[in-house]
Amino acid sequence: MTILADIKKSQSAMHDLALHFDFDLGRAARDYAWIKLAPQQAFSAVAGDSSGGVFLAYGDGEIERRPILYVSSEGQAGRIASNLAELLAVMMAIPGWHDLLKFSGGGNLEEMRRTAGLLERDGPDDEEVPAATQRIVAAFSLPAIADPVRLLHDCVHASDCNVVADDGWPCESLFGHFKSSDNPFWK
Repeated sequence: MTILADIKKSQSAMHDLALHFDFDLGRAARDYAWIKLAPQQAFSAVAGDSSGGVFLAYGDGEIERRPILYVSSEGQAGRIASNLAELLAVMMAIPGWHDLLKFSGGGNLEEMRRTAGLLERDGPDDEEVPAATQRIVAAFSLPAIADPVRLLHDCVHASDCNVVADDGWPCESLFGHFKSSDNPFWK
């Protein structure tokens, strides 16, 4: 199991995660008092991203073993992994996981597979991602995930809590309604 303290001990891992995967542990220290989970349960911010989104470990127990909820700055939320190691493994397998969810056709697995193929065909925007992926996987012995697209799909569908805004409205699903055919660059 990946230990958060081990990641924090490695400046190079923290740098790789923040720069190449938009998973910045330094952003966990921000004020997230506005976040309310329904049903109500404990949570800890693990990291944030450059758009203002936050990764939360929620529930009881050790932080590394809790499920991970992602809350976007656009009012979307959902469970994206069963634990921290699984989250990092999914990020390493699908660096464009945000786009995968955005172009999921409302959470359709086959649409997500099409989108994943297009993301893989185009490759990551950052040519350093493959090397950073190798460093992180080697440093933290991340689990191999046979089908990361299905895992992400199933985790978001299995979201067992939601974020409620100050106005009382729950956040929307992380599944976007766009399809891969809606992206003009994937024609």
